[in-house]
Amino acid sequence: MAAADSRERTLARTVDLRPLLQDIRRPQDLMRLVAALGHLPLWEHGPHHQQRSPRRPGTDPVVVGRCGEFPWLGLSSDDPERAARSLARRWATRGRPCGVLALDPEARRLAVAVALDDAPAISLDLTDPDPVALGCLGRLAGTADGALAYAVRAAEALAGESAGRRFFQEFRAALQRMAAGLPGPMRTDDRRAYALLQLTRVLFLYFVQAKGWLAGRERFLADAVDRCLARRRRLHRDLLRPLFFGTLNRPAAERSRTAADFGAIPFLNGGLFEPHPIERRLRGDVPNDIWRDAFDGLFERFHFTVAEGAGDGRIAPDMLGRVFEGVMAPDSRRASGTYYTPAALVRALLDAALAAHVSRRLGCRESEAERRLAEREITAVESLQTVTLLDPAVGSGAFLLGALECLAGPSSTRRRAVLERSLFGVDRSAAAVRLTELRLWLAVIAEDRAERPELVQPLPNLDCLVRQGDSLFEPVGDGLRLRPVEPALANDLAGARGAVVGASGREKRALIRRLGELEARAADRSLAGAEALLGRLVGDLLSEGRAGDLFGERRGLDRAARARLQVLRRELHAVRRARRTVAREREVPWFHYQCHFADIFARGGFDLVVGNPPWLRAEDLPAELRRRLSGRYRWWRAGGSGYANGPDFAVAFLERALELTAPEGIVAFVVPAKLASAGYGAAARHGLAASATLIRVADLSGRPDAVFDATVYPLALVVRKSPPPAAHRVRTDLGAGHGRIEQSRLAGGGPWLLAREPVHSALASLAGAHPRLDALVSVHLGLKTGANRIFLNPPPDIEAAVLRRAVRGRDVRPFQVEPRTALLYTHGPDGLALRVLPTRASAYLAAHAAALRARADYAGGPTWTLFRVGAATAKHRVVWADLARDLTAVALTAPGHERLVPLNSCYVAAMESGRAAACLAAWLNSSWIRAAARAGAVPAASGFARFTAGTVGRIPLPPSALTDPDLAVLSDAGRRGEPIQGDLDDLTARHLHLSASDRAVLLRFLASRAPNRR
Repeated sequence: MAAADSRERTLARTVDLRPLLQDIRRPQDLMRLVAALGHLPLWEHGPHHQQRSPRRPGTDPVVVGRCGEFPWLGLSSDDPERAARSLARRWATRGRPCGVLALDPEARRLAVAVALDDAPAISLDLTDPDPVALGCLGRLAGTADGALAYAVRAAEALAGESAGRRFFQEFRAALQRMAAGLPGPMRTDDRRAYALLQLTRVLFLYFVQAKGWLAGRERFLADAVDRCLARRRRLHRDLLRPLFFGTLNRPAAERSRTAADFGAIPFLNGGLFEPHPIERRLRGDVPNDIWRDAFDGLFERFHFTVAEGAGDGRIAPDMLGRVFEGVMAPDSRRASGTYYTPAALVRALLDAALAAHVSRRLGCRESEAERRLAEREITAVESLQTVTLLDPAVGSGAFLLGALECLAGPSSTRRRAVLERSLFGVDRSAAAVRLTELRLWLAVIAEDRAERPELVQPLPNLDCLVRQGDSLFEPVGDGLRLRPVEPALANDLAGARGAVVGASGREKRALIRRLGELEARAADRSLAGAEALLGRLVGDLLSEGRAGDLFGERRGLDRAARARLQVLRRELHAVRRARRTVAREREVPWFHYQCHFADIFARGGFDLVVGNPPWLRAEDLPAELRRRLSGRYRWWRAGGSGYANGPDFAVAFLERALELTAPEGIVAFVVPAKLASAGYGAAARHGLAASATLIRVADLSGRPDAVFDATVYPLALVVRKSPPPAAHRVRTDLGAGHGRIEQSRLAGGGPWLLAREPVHSALASLAGAHPRLDALVSVHLGLKTGANRIFLNPPPDIEAAVLRRAVRGRDVRPFQVEPRTALLYTHGPDGLALRVLPTRASAYLAAHAAALRARADYAGGPTWTLFRVGAATAKHRVVWADLARDLTAVALTAPGHERLVPLNSCYVAAMESGRAAACLAAWLNSSWIRAAARAGAVPAASGFARFTAGTVGRIPLPPSALTDPDLAVLSDAGRRGEPIQGDLDDLTARHLHLSASDRAVLLRFLASRAPNRR
């Protein structure tokens, strides 16, 4: 047992391998993958060849690494999965455990197999790896006690996840086939929604079948399909509709004889098996051949269980979060900013949020609340009985499911009660709402101990709790905020909603109508208040314009007032149209928080707002949405209008979350870690630090349970909506750690350094009274071509007169540069575009004239014009990479460096002399300055950070450093490759007046930076 526990521990951690996989181009690169897994990289030929006949170069297996005595073999193949399995099986038959990494460089695919039993394997697309296969590969990290022990654990990881991976792939394929095969004209979105509705119903039934609730038969669904087809009936019309609507959605006493023929089937209720509006609108049946393919190719190929985390190859409910990702194409995931959140991270964030809520309710310390919740102490549990929790971007339902488990535990009865009163969710995606409902229903039935179908309690109706809608904008007007309704109406609405959640049978329809009427009344009251307010504002402006001036003339309105009047009138017309619509429809045809959750806002808002909102950069959002966000959200508006400093979508959700939270309530979000340091986050950081209590701000870069498919690191925020107490200290962990920092240190909007007090003190000593670098040196991005595919590595016959060597960020080393890319440089020494080009260069660029004119920065002149050419013309330049693990700089002052051109993956500082450039390069390469730069840098994936002009501009630079001859001498020695770091650090420490203790703290800080997960 001890050995098994050891294996669990060593293989439990995961690593983020996505960036590394994209860089694998040849078998030698597999050594980097082995190293990223924590194993020893090698490149050994010899006894491990299993050749029987000569092969073409590169196909021979080579040992690319070892995990103790367990070897990793690497090879190239145009059929990598077959090659990996074949080689693994040969080794397995000889009793020799090993792993095989088979690469197809052309198709960009990698197969991984383990030489054990039937050689379980996975296959990955290196450009866009499947999330499940990627997670499986990451779980190969770590070691075990001996080669066989590691092989067993690795094989279990591959085999267990392979079922999940195949299920996701087949589910997506079945969804696409069904959507494409639906009869009649239909919008693409409707096709997809209709198909997803049908497949999720059947998926749910396979979990119900696993409980033994479908007539007590393990193959109820397969047998029913076979009988229907044998009778030449239609599966949709003659089997599924009667099963869905006539059986599962009706109490046994109300079922027809046809429904009774199915046998003992539970009455499930819950809305899943009611006719959906899209079915009423789009009448028609899914053809038999599509349903047959879905059953044979998807559902009957897998085993199902309601026991989450089974890990035995069966499909469990906890896999459905990844189904949500799986049914979305990669470009759709990126467009919506949707990323699956690991269950461990969800639980850690919820634990922190609930502890913060309980600590206020019980008047105890947060650590005491954590202990009492962990021990399920009665007073702590009771303090959560009336809690209200919202996820405003519910996604696949991970946070609502996690909250259900935290609040109710493993009790079906308690889970039903919690769902009725405590959990709420909103998402713009109908698919997200459907899958969230599905996961919550599965969580209810998973703990239901009923042994016979007739004893199963009906499922709760969740469609009045999990809503499709827009969390960011009110339904009427961009700037208008509708007010809550009066308490009496709010209480009536809350009672009606609670009744609907638990209703079933005939009374359900009447209760739903009643709820809709109350929601419509709430909407009308809110809109009436808005209409009255807007009417007063319009009247005030008109009165102001009609008022006389000192001379008795009508004053009129200035331009700003006229624009304001136009906006108010537009919103007034919109409110009146909305009121007419509500009166005509007698229901609310849009989602509105203050109408649908009126009782919550009558009490001030939700107790907790939690989640992982969409992560999208400003440039990935439509221009109209950016405009609306700027008009609606201060923190977004303050982020800047340009792409370079445009805020992430999550900033708007964070500001909105605080609006939706009650006074003293808690917001707990996972957001991009760059929010803590990027310029666009300054307004959000200032607002949070000044007006809210920061309970936890945790950089999750080093947590293996925080690895998911976004390309940046996550940051956990737990915030109380109340001013911070005096001398409040913020926890900088999301677990049992003890890192704390005074909230006052996070005030002002500057980058948040989430390090312990000694680091802050050391950095403060480092800054001292010295001026900032940007006060003495001008920094700019390098040259931009706007069309790298045209200007970089041009045809070899291009004239040498217009060729230079490009310096990219990855070419920069401390004091050295290794340019590897040719650049077609079309400007003269004065920086102006050449009027005439050499013959071959002219002909080459003429063929690309249309593309050159289409560049975003092109504004006329020769089509071959380049941009930001100052990076090429300055005489004395210091260059560093925008994206790197550490700040590293080089002075371009040596002979031949004048022909080097830094590109826009670099930053360039133009200096007055070669000596000043050498001194600055040495300064930037010192450990203390690297620590200062890293502290303020925006984190990126795989341990990298962005060393922008703003980041480097903030570091201290004593003027004496730019004229120190010793720094220049060390810079020259560094260029020659001599070991100078110790001397350089001593010299720069004297300039900065750093004590020995400050040096030690800064060195430890550098060593503890975000791990290199590549």
